[in-house]
Amino acid sequence: MLLLFSLPALALSQGLSLPPPRGPYNVGSKELGLHHTTLNDPSAPNNIGDSLLVTIYYPTRDAAPLQKYMWDGLAAYYEDLYQIAPGSFGNTTANIAYNATPEACGLPTLLFGPAGAGPPSQLFFGLIADSVSMGHAVVTVDHPYEQPYVRFPNGTGIKGHGVEWIDNLPLAEEVHAYRLTDNSAVLDTLPALAAELNMPLNLTHYILFGHSLGGSVSVGQELIERNRTASANKTFMGGINFDGTIFAPADNNHTGIAMDARMPTLLTGSSMRLNGQELSWSRFLSAQSSWRKSIVLSGSVNHTDFSDLVFMRQANGISGGEGAITATRLLEISRTIVGDFIGLVTGSGEGILSGNEEVGESFPELHFTFNGTGEP
Repeated sequence: MLLLFSLPALALSQGLSLPPPRGPYNVGSKELGLHHTTLNDPSAPNNIGDSLLVTIYYPTRDAAPLQKYMWDGLAAYYEDLYQIAPGSFGNTTANIAYNATPEACGLPTLLFGPAGAGPPSQLFFGLIADSVSMGHAVVTVDHPYEQPYVRFPNGTGIKGHGVEWIDNLPLAEEVHAYRLTDNSAVLDTLPALAAELNMPLNLTHYILFGHSLGGSVSVGQELIERNRTASANKTFMGGINFDGTIFAPADNNHTGIAMDARMPTLLTGSSMRLNGQELSWSRFLSAQSSWRKSIVLSGSVNHTDFSDLVFMRQANGISGGEGAITATRLLEISRTIVGDFIGLVTGSGEGILSGNEEVGESFPELHFTFNGTGEP
């Protein structure tokens, strides 16, 4: 049985606000606790996980006022991590409408996966909100105890491991494996979930995207779903990996063998990858039969700068400096990349993903490390 709890209204506070999304719709949000057993779960007490946090962001015509959107426990974790005053992160606001009335748009549903050990999906709201405002529902999946902190809709907060928890390859592979299983469980549950919530989700067409380990899952999930009877009626239109090393099944770091995802895929990296792509990227790109490209952002871009943390860090003087891309510009670039990838897989052309001369002038930060021709 799925249970939905209403989130309390959060008071408007002064301070930093995320840029509003660019589309005609406002962003609604519902959070749910989903019962799901994960055996041999390295993140959970007694190595058995029993739940997932699922959030559905969806287009709405309801008002979406500026309000705080971070869980207090999550804000406190990052404020302590960066040794800054309480409220420095937690008072950040965004335009969001909790438990709003959904708008039926019929567009492909997006499935998002966060980085391993954080930041959780909530801190990718700036990126997610833009796709929602264009008419897409976005479903996010967070695994309790793996993330530094998550809070379920009934108010139960779960403190997990710190951001340095996944510090070896075997552990990363274990987490990656259960993330794939998590997504399969959510995909199986979405029809009942949509009916219970009266949520008009597109349950047949999906686009996958994610950050770090969640990005690897996004380009590998189709390889799992193509062999599951429960997903026989689903079409996985493409996947975006933001800055993640690729793990099996998409690329096996032990055998050096990559698999063909048989769907368009985009790898987008931070500037730390400019000095040479990971072998997992080049192997994966070489194995693909569908459209595939890789982009690295030049300038000073850190791994977590694809998340909302970049706004909070730069506003508090924690990151930035010489060569840094501003948080507002980074979000503009990330939103455009996702939006144009959606356009690509839905038949509207490549947009900035063409990497042509005009794109180079408008988006000089984009360095196409593989633009679809030659050897990756």
